[in-house]
Amino acid sequence: MEKRLYLKIQPKVIDHLGIKMYQKPVDVIAEYIANAWDADSEEVSVILENIKITVSDKGDGMTFNECQDCYLQVGRDRREVSGKDTSNRKERPVLGRKGIGKFAGFGVAKTITVDTISRATGEKTVFKMDIDSILEYDVQKEDNKIIEVVEYCEPDEYRKENHGTTIILERMDLSFGADLIDNFKKELSRRFLLTQFYDDFVVLINDEPLPHNFNDEMEFVFPRDLTEDEKNKFPKVTSFNNNGWAVEDFDEFEIKWRIGFYEEPIKVEELRGIGVYVKGKLAQKPFFFDLTGGISAQNSLEYMTGQVQMDFIDTGENNLISTERQRINLQTELGKKIKVWGIEKIKEWGSIWKSRRSEKRLADINDKISGFRNRLDALPRTERRTVETVLKKIATFDRLGQARFKEWCADILTSWEKGRLRNIITELAEQDELDETQFIEILSEADVLTALNIAESVKTKIVAIGELKERVKSKELENKVRDYIYEHPWLIHPKWETYRKERSVEKLIKDIADKELKVDVFQGRVDLVLSSGQDLLLVEFMRPGLSLDRDHLDRINYYVMGVRRELAKQTGLQFRHVDSAYVIADNKNSAEDVTERILQLQEKKIFVLTWESLISQALKQWGDYLDLIKLRNPEDIRIQEL
Repeated sequence: MEKRLYLKIQPKVIDHLGIKMYQKPVDVIAEYIANAWDADSEEVSVILENIKITVSDKGDGMTFNECQDCYLQVGRDRREVSGKDTSNRKERPVLGRKGIGKFAGFGVAKTITVDTISRATGEKTVFKMDIDSILEYDVQKEDNKIIEVVEYCEPDEYRKENHGTTIILERMDLSFGADLIDNFKKELSRRFLLTQFYDDFVVLINDEPLPHNFNDEMEFVFPRDLTEDEKNKFPKVTSFNNNGWAVEDFDEFEIKWRIGFYEEPIKVEELRGIGVYVKGKLAQKPFFFDLTGGISAQNSLEYMTGQVQMDFIDTGENNLISTERQRINLQTELGKKIKVWGIEKIKEWGSIWKSRRSEKRLADINDKISGFRNRLDALPRTERRTVETVLKKIATFDRLGQARFKEWCADILTSWEKGRLRNIITELAEQDELDETQFIEILSEADVLTALNIAESVKTKIVAIGELKERVKSKELENKVRDYIYEHPWLIHPKWETYRKERSVEKLIKDIADKELKVDVFQGRVDLVLSSGQDLLLVEFMRPGLSLDRDHLDRINYYVMGVRRELAKQTGLQFRHVDSAYVIADNKNSAEDVTERILQLQEKKIFVLTWESLISQALKQWGDYLDLIKLRNPEDIRIQEL
């Protein structure tokens, strides 16, 4: 008798669960590795080929009936069905819950082949699913969608020893070169802690073990590098050396953490931030617990990576994990406590890093400023201490190059030696916290950095913002507004002042926009592509008069993620990274799901602004700066008249 398998589900559900939810190969493979873990496999092999991915495990496998009742039944909660949270043989904590990860492959491939041999019976079943065929299926017209059974073999005692499941993904739109495979390994290693904690679970990528590279290439690792005095800043930590993790009390629960800082800013978005793990699997992509703050706070975030274990957020009423395991819910009572905890810890880790980096950098720079030593030693002791304190503070400016460092140090010394600016330099020395912006603001009143030049530059920017405001108010042609921002990218944010037009990747990005933004509100076009160094900035404008809704946000997300994927594939391009993306619209839909989605996209550095908020933000930032310069130069008529 011919064997048949059936699928009964609305095609749009498959589209959402597979195609929309899992758009990166690493997301897809993570789901299949989790399934292998739950099936008590001791080994998972992932083979990445040009246009095919094969994932094989040595787990329990499935009988024919289990293929039908378990695999092809969407939303089956195995914990609820089995009545326990552990696997059958090894009593492992089960990772799967919602029964949807098995369709993840459709996010990157059009065909999924499942080849499985049951540990219990020795049955062999091979079936194939084709997304094009599934999407044509209408559950209202057909009771069941027939799934192609490629092969079926009756139970066999001798076949049992070959138990396990192999997933083959084919008809993919991407291919894997050597660089992509290396990046894939690094990113996947951050998705799981299982291979670090369990000796009976191995993951192989193209026959090589998944790397355990948390400490690799990092300048500082906490808790490993904490001094005894620094450890005292964490009174709730019960252990600072639990196999490299700190163990901390949190209400009646327990949190484990380890944090690292790289010497240079982290360019790979997936590495920047704190990942949250539950039972060894990533539950929240790296983020900063929605922390916002000034420049000092933001600086440490560019260098910070880390991992936090919170097994308690996947139990009963405490289940905070989203369906796609990309984020946790911080809006519940427990979630809000976790958010407060995370922000507090990030500030503590960042403060220690800042101090450590300052000490290390100062030691490194001492050799390079030896030319100033004779001048410093010539000063009276108290004066030397004041000037040296300022030089040390300047050494903590993370973005300051060596040439600028020497220039500023020489200016400070010259001013002091000539008896000028001593009150200002003393004020700088007495500042508890000093960042580069504050330093420039304080010195802007002096001859070291001419206040008038700075004020005139700021005034010019304010005038330009006013011109943009009038263009928007008068409903000027959109292309003219776009070109105006092209020429003045700092309108979006002051830090974009170094960005310029970039045309070399327009064709690549246009192809993605044609696919993801092919709707009337975006018209499949690419609005702005700006570059600075290796980074790109994307800006998209919605058609005037329309309100931004959830669908628009999802399309923008797919578009930006698509650009990031394509850039990662292009080994010959100068540009390897989309720093951030902005969507500018007349209005935002005020619905709760839209607000929530906007917050989620911020974690991916995709920001939403209305024209009003863009202009108001720019006017305030530059206006405050000009007011400060005027306040510090009350007797300079030229500045006051600006």
